[in-house]
Amino acid sequence: MSGDALCVGVCMIDWDTGVCLGCGRTAEEIEGVPVVAPAPAAGGAPPLPANVAEQLGEGSD
Repeated sequence: MSGDALCVGVCMIDWDTGVCLGCGRTAEEIEGVPVVAPAPAAGGAPPLPANVAEQLGEGSD
């Protein structure tokens, strides 16, 4: 599995968050179940994260 490069040898799932405390992946990601990427917003590209927008600006239409 190509995602094994992320493994640090500490496999312990925090069942409250569903994330491995070692590598930060979910159980589904560790097992190789494909994770569907979120669909783009109906208005086109999704908005920039706030920290990026502060540095770059929102752009122009």
